[in-house]
Amino acid sequence: MKKLTILLFLVLTTISINSQVTKLFESFETSVPPAGWRSINVVGTNVWNRVVAPLPAALGNLNAKHGTAVAFINYQAPTGEDWLVTPRINSIVAGDSVVFWLVKQFSDGPYPYDSLLVRVSTTDSLQSSFTQYAGSVCVHCIPIGAGEIIWRRYSFPLTTWAGQNIFLSFVHKDSDGHGMALDSISVFGANPTGINPIGNTTPVKFDLHQNYPNPFNPVTKIEFDLPKNGFTTLKVYDATGSEISTLVSENLNSGKYSVNFDASNYSSGIYYYRLESNGNVKTQKMSLVK
Repeated sequence: MKKLTILLFLVLTTISINSQVTKLFESFETSVPPAGWRSINVVGTNVWNRVVAPLPAALGNLNAKHGTAVAFINYQAPTGEDWLVTPRINSIVAGDSVVFWLVKQFSDGPYPYDSLLVRVSTTDSLQSSFTQYAGSVCVHCIPIGAGEIIWRRYSFPLTTWAGQNIFLSFVHKDSDGHGMALDSISVFGANPTGINPIGNTTPVKFDLHQNYPNPFNPVTKIEFDLPKNGFTTLKVYDATGSEISTLVSENLNSGKYSVNFDASNYSSGIYYYRLESNGNVKTQKMSLVK
């Protein structure tokens, strides 16, 4: 429990997502492609693979941005094209964004053509269905040199696809250019389930109840009690202490509340949920079984 508390503290001090939930989060801790993702090799022989930190010298001997591993693709001559495709991301709403971190592989100089494209499909994960673009990163435009080998954060809005379910693909387009590493790919969005008051009584103590059903698949209800008004957060973490979803992050009046957690995009396993308000903290454990 002490180890988990430390992990949670570290995450809470490095990640801040106000009034949002995480609809997708992947830090490549287990595999590349992760479960539910696809890897598509289009040109060349290099493919996306998993590299454990510290990263090679060509990537600055950096730690992973989150966790211990990253998705890495090497440069290729004369050309290369390789895709990482997410699972389906449900219920995009206005204000959603895809966020990720990229580090450029060190090279002696800029090359004429090297990019990361973020493409969108609204139908399926087949390569031919990715006919739209969320954005792109000009990798060869990133400054070079030892001091420039750093993690850089990129964010592209997804409001264009509000009301739809989507797939995202991260496409490395290379012409004897630069390799790169990706980490902490997320889709942040508004809470689709909402926070529901229960009755109109004021609880006598701060409490976080056991979710039900538990074990669950894929939706479970979490109830909590607030004896005082105050800024309140309710966050979900995986077994490593990595934050995967923010269910509540706002000022709430005293009262009893419930909120649903939808784990459709997550794999079976043990998860933890943590309530914090007015200096009070409580954590519970739940089990997702698919």
